[in-house]
Parts: sequence; structure tokens; C-alpha cells
Amino acid sequence: MTLGPVSAQLPTIRSVLKYFKVTSYITGIFLLLITVLYVLRLTINAEVWLFGPNGFVSLEHFSVNALGDKEGLPTEGIDVTRYSLIVHGWLYVAYLFGDFRLWSLMRWNFGRFLAIAAGGVVPLLSFFTERHFTRVANQELAKFDSDTLANEPKGAAN
Repeated sequence: MTLGPVSAQLPTIRSVLKYFKVTSYITGIFLLLITVLYVLRLTINAEVWLFGPNGFVSLEHFSVNALGDKEGLPTEGIDVTRYSLIVHGWLYVAYLFGDFRLWSLMRWNFGRFLAIAAGGVVPLLSFFTERHFTRVANQELAKFDSDTLANEPKGAAN
């Protein structure tokens, strides 16, 4: 049984929905970036580098030795894959915070929390979970608002 939101928290819920939407899109974009970078790594043994010895942005090829270590990568510059993983990790924490806030304020079951949380680790899923659960939350809030208005005593709306 879903309990539903508390009326005093409606402004907070609307604010959390905006936060959740922003973190969903940003986390999803970084997850797509990581997916592309891993496809490059696994298919053509290459990493994207910024400010390396071969220019502003370059595709650096590597080989893997017997121990599984990568050889042939530059020693200077920025490994885009490494830093995008770090940034995505912190963005995922922000995404989970938005997930937790929305879940707890809407008083949903734990399955919804897990479904939303999966959106930050499965490519493209954050876009779908954001759209679906924002719509569900807005429908529940609209129903809650109409139920609240229907239960008000006559003349109290003025």
C-alpha cells in the first residue's frame, strides 16, 4: 500500500522533481559518454586524451601486455575515460540523493527506489526512469490536490 505524499511537503516535492530531472539528464549523458569510451577501448584499443603530446584532443592507441597492463599511452595529458568515470561517480551520488528524496517524500515502495537507482548505471535508462516517474509523481500530486480540495469544507477556499 502506498501512503502518498504529505500536503505540507508539496512545494518541496515539486522542487525535488526539478532536481531529479536535472540529475537524471546529466547522469545519463555522462553514462552515454562512458559507454562510447569503453566501446573505443574494447574494440580498437584506444583512449581519448586531452592536452596530450598529439594535440588538444587525440585518440591514443595502446597494447595490452601479458600482465593485462596497457602500454603505449602518453604520460602527459588527461585520460578522458578515467576522469569521466570519476565525474559520473559523483553525479551518480547526486542522482541517488534526488532518487532518495523523491522516493521518501512520495512515500513509494522500495521497488520504485531500486528501479530509479538502476537508471544511473544502465545506459539510456535514466532518461526513461525520469520521464516515467516524474509523470507518476505529477499524477499522484494532481490526484492528491483534487482529493484535498474535495475534502475542504464549503467556503474554505475563499
